[in-house]
Amino acid sequence: MNAMLGVLFALAIFVTFCDAECTFFPLEISPGGEPEGCRDSKGELHAFNTQWESNCMRCSCNSRYGLVCCSMVVKPKDYDNVACKEIFNQQSCTISVVEKANPAVACNVPRYSG
Repeated sequence: MNAMLGVLFALAIFVTFCDAECTFFPLEISPGGEPEGCRDSKGELHAFNTQWESNCMRCSCNSRYGLVCCSMVVKPKDYDNVACKEIFNQQSCTISVVEKANPAVACNVPRYSG
């Protein structure tokens, strides 16, 4: 019981400090048939109980809920958006905040701005 409370507490903190965005795609059940898996936005079929990462998204296919994809990118908040701008790095799935006038200089972004 204590372990479950610890997990729930950690999850609550994670959700508070992250600005994660998730998308849900319900199972498509054809008339008279059972779903074979989950279809993503490109129409690809994924087997149940599989997980993968693509385009900075972490996805999983579940026979009960369908397809759930969540962004792996943590979006910074509460920085000076007049003097600073965001730069997205597709390779590392990260966003850096730098000065508009001098992109070589990082801006101050509060660590936890939930």
